Amino acid sequence: MTERDAVSNNNYRRIRDLINKTASLSRAALKTSAASIVLAIGIMSTPSFAQEVAATDVDTGESIIVTGSRIARPDLNTASPIQVLGQQEFQLSGAVNVEEVLYDLPQIVPSLTGASNNPGDGAATADLRGLGAARTLVLVNGRRWMSYDVTQIVDLNTIPASLVKRADVLTGGRGAVYGSDAIAGVVNFVLNDEFEGMQVDAGYRLTQQGDGATFNVSATIGTNFANGKGNVTVYGSYAQRDPIFQADRSATSYTLSDDGSGGTFLGGSGSVPGTRFQVNQSKASPTPGCATGASTRNNLFNTDGSFRTYCGATDAFNFAPANYLQVPQERWFMGGFAKYEINEHAEAYTELAFVNNQVNTQLAATPISGNFRVPVNSPFFAGSTQANFLAADAAQTNTVTSNGLVDAPKDGYVTLAIGRRLNEVGPRISKNNRDAYRVLVGMRGEIAGDWRYDGYYTFARTTNNEAQAGNVSRSRFAAALNTTGTTLGTVACAPGAPAAGAACAPLNIYGAGNISPAAADYISISTQNGTTIEEQVANAAITNGNLFDFGWGAAPVGIAFGVEWRSEFGDFNPDTALSSGDVVGFNGGTQTVGSYSVTDLFAEINLPVVADKPGFYNLELNGAYRYSMYSNNVGNASTYSLGGQWAPIKGLTIRGQYQHALRAPSISALYLGQSEGFPGFTDYCTQAVAQTNATLKQSCINNGVPANVVGTAFGSGNAQIRAIFGGNPQLEAETSNTWTAGVAIVPSQIPALSLTVDYYSIDINSAILAAGPGATNVRDACFGDSGNNFTPYDTAYCALIPRDPTTFEVDGLQNVNANAGQISTTGVDFNLQYGMNANFGFANESKFTFRLSGTYLISWENNPISVIPSLRYDCAGLFGATCGDPYSTWRGSARVTWATGPLTTSLLWRYIGGTDDDGTAGVVSTTHLGAASYFDLSGSWNVSKNFSFLLGIDNLFNKGQPIIADGNNQQANGYPSTYDPYGRRFFIGASATF
Repeated sequence: MTERDAVSNNNYRRIRDLINKTASLSRAALKTSAASIVLAIGIMSTPSFAQEVAATDVDTGESIIVTGSRIARPDLNTASPIQVLGQQEFQLSGAVNVEEVLYDLPQIVPSLTGASNNPGDGAATADLRGLGAARTLVLVNGRRWMSYDVTQIVDLNTIPASLVKRADVLTGGRGAVYGSDAIAGVVNFVLNDEFEGMQVDAGYRLTQQGDGATFNVSATIGTNFANGKGNVTVYGSYAQRDPIFQADRSATSYTLSDDGSGGTFLGGSGSVPGTRFQVNQSKASPTPGCATGASTRNNLFNTDGSFRTYCGATDAFNFAPANYLQVPQERWFMGGFAKYEINEHAEAYTELAFVNNQVNTQLAATPISGNFRVPVNSPFFAGSTQANFLAADAAQTNTVTSNGLVDAPKDGYVTLAIGRRLNEVGPRISKNNRDAYRVLVGMRGEIAGDWRYDGYYTFARTTNNEAQAGNVSRSRFAAALNTTGTTLGTVACAPGAPAAGAACAPLNIYGAGNISPAAADYISISTQNGTTIEEQVANAAITNGNLFDFGWGAAPVGIAFGVEWRSEFGDFNPDTALSSGDVVGFNGGTQTVGSYSVTDLFAEINLPVVADKPGFYNLELNGAYRYSMYSNNVGNASTYSLGGQWAPIKGLTIRGQYQHALRAPSISALYLGQSEGFPGFTDYCTQAVAQTNATLKQSCINNGVPANVVGTAFGSGNAQIRAIFGGNPQLEAETSNTWTAGVAIVPSQIPALSLTVDYYSIDINSAILAAGPGATNVRDACFGDSGNNFTPYDTAYCALIPRDPTTFEVDGLQNVNANAGQISTTGVDFNLQYGMNANFGFANESKFTFRLSGTYLISWENNPISVIPSLRYDCAGLFGATCGDPYSTWRGSARVTWATGPLTTSLLWRYIGGTDDDGTAGVVSTTHLGAASYFDLSGSWNVSKNFSFLLGIDNLFNKGQPIIADGNNQQANGYPSTYDPYGRRFFIGASATF
């Protein structure tokens, strides 16, 4: 484990009747693809916990809008794979946040969740295919939603779960329709924006251990007016989630480490409460209390100021218990929708949303390490320690400068290399208080005949104040160690200590618990970050779903075209202490602030060609094109897609889609404040091989090293170098090519059965690396490596390696964000849906519905710097130090629901396939994670026409997460965003309508 030193009854009845009467449906209805049956089954499934609202009037003959297109069409048949989570999925789950339901889909890889404490910032995100949340476009009612920070990613916490009618997950990508970011696909939450009456919902959830309680209550009120020409709907909700600490679960209450030979031990951090230290690389002798074979490189202070040998893992600090396993949350929602039909040519509409989301994260107390100057005669030392340090000072021959203080030989001071856990200051707590609001105004209506228009403007703004407590000032820490006086009564801080809110107090770090409250107050520092993100969108589109037909029995041709303007602004502003680098555990960095705009011209066409002909029950083509004009370095770019579907016979559709899409760099990627770091680095030009390898020697000369210096150990040899990290305004857009091909089977012989199978392939080029390509990768790209006999891969990277003109050492390597990476993934999605009636239960009538969704991952390849082919790594079926969270080959979920009369019972199965260690962390104890299955059981009872009750159990069989030792890119001894670290949970809910 690595420690950071760091989601109308009338319509419902229509859908229900559609399923009940499948055998007698007309030819036109039967021609709907599997997608329409998926939608029908997914959202209707009989009366349940709350009144169902159908996603669309599938059987009314009216045109509908499908996610992924602006063209109204007579059915839900599309060439792009689409998966629908209906309202019932959200209700039966008892979910407070929409991500709790969304993560049940196998195409979604959990990213930031309620279990994300380190790293984590209180957000929950959607990540299709594991390609990164920034490559999944999240929409609400088909329009862009508000971002939560300068990465321009949507926080799913800002989407009200109580209003969700359905969630459409389009996995084929639709960048030409929606613009940038839809590389992996689109998640569109369709909200109930036209309500009549009043509905109140409440829920409560608790773990079997009695902790982690979650409570939510919501209310929705709506009314029609002006004889049905208008509607106003308002809503509000409140949710609270209590924390769970890692200490509260036996599997996460300790820090597990690999021992390097396949075993494990209870490890931890070498920054310990008693202070681990070295002085002149010496250690205590003898070594009392240390186990045979224990690491004894350092010393450890006892509480009386004496010291002994530090006994490795035995003395390591267990930082796990104080960390959150479930982060606490408090959230308020308010918002509304309104529309009014002025006349047949104009309907005005608006959407308002406000959310306040407060989420805390917590880590163990600050660890501090480094070299610090201390007086040898400090009264905090035992006599034996003073004598030892006096001898060390007398033996010193060189001058040492640390933290701005000079330690000369025989000056009465020694320099200690320490590792100290500052428990006396308290845990590190980050309190995120995020306000977000969005305003939309629009007008839509009929122009003439089938020509329609829709224009809207949105303004969204998110502000976040992150207040951090428990941080420590490095300069104050050093000053409080620099004491005068030889007795406890006279000890004081030396003159020149930095001013702070509290007066400098002498700091006694020489033993656990020895820091006084006054000293803890002096060295502690409260800091804060402020973030503002703003987005404006103006969109105008004209559509016609009935332009003409080819006369071959097919539906009419549909088109859409329009223009969109979008502006993005972001500002991340750390306070002075954070930006200066004085806060322990943080590199100094400057403000992130910037903006850009883009104007898009877009067009879309749907071409039904032929229907009801031999071999051509249906043939349909589609295409979309978007031309984008960016104000930044992205410039002008094109996005386009082509697709089609062919049904040779009724009930069998073959479909395919190609998309060329782009993702523009975010505010963070472009303008992230730059900072310095000091990564490990071996300069090839200082190695002897540079003298014997002519190609390498010439590369070094070209990079500014004189010929007579190449191959000598000049300078310090660059064990570490100064490197620059941060944003890059010269970034270009990353591009992608996506192919999907599949089949949809809806056999008329088996009513309410559908099966879809789709292959996908996504290739991303010029991928933006948010942390840069890495110092050693930049070096290898410039000079080559031993694997290719030091033949440069791309000499353009040499410009990122500047050298000091005097010493010729690498100084200021540019490891800023870059278009350097390449990512590709392939796989197969499948979805099976079935519904049937049975003659038993209440009134001898029951209904069963079943769905099975799965993904088979063929490959998931990543190359952090595409010019070096050997760095390409396939993570399919792996987890570990390189791949991180498991990329299971098989993932799936299934739900079976039985409804009879007022009762509904449902069982959800979530499956995560087994994975192997990626083998990049040496010998580890856990080389395989077995397959995991989780089962959730829920049931609802419609007590009356206006009241429903819900009961449920998540993780029915109390299955935990697999345990993994540190070094595998994990937290809490596992992958809590992928697996369930909490155990069995119970929930109840109620819904009342008026």
